[in-house]
Amino acid sequence: MKWFYAFYDEDTLKKIEFLKSIKLFEGIRKRDLIHVLENLQERTYLKGETIFTQGDIGRALFIVSSGKVAISKTSAESQKQEILAEVNPGEFFGEMALLEEMPRTAGAHALEDAKIFIFLKTKLESLMHSRPRIGSAVSAQLARILSARLRAALGN
Repeated sequence: MKWFYAFYDEDTLKKIEFLKSIKLFEGIRKRDLIHVLENLQERTYLKGETIFTQGDIGRALFIVSSGKVAISKTSAESQKQEILAEVNPGEFFGEMALLEEMPRTAGAHALEDAKIFIFLKTKLESLMHSRPRIGSAVSAQLARILSARLRAALGN
């Protein structure tokens, strides 16, 4: 595995180590994570910047590399935004968009400057065809995560 470290620059190796820590990519070998990394977009959002708004069509999952993001929903009664969750480095949000392109049920904005990896639904589909082992591992892990989140929401 020493060849792996000699082949990639330090920045790429740090990104791969970071991805290795993300629950969504659990079970994927380090050398395969380079293919995942190739399918991610990296973007910096400034404090207060909107990542997506409630009602937007979801087409991507977002992984927080640094900074903090708020997930908020506009109340139908008061029309005020209520923060539902704060997302920290190593966590992700918007995962339902990898399964279906439906309107987002909440919005997201940067609480502080944040570096975020964006995983588009089309990129997951591409991985499913070009690297089926990786694509199916991500899909299976996504199913487990969504199941756990549903159980938690239902109080089970």
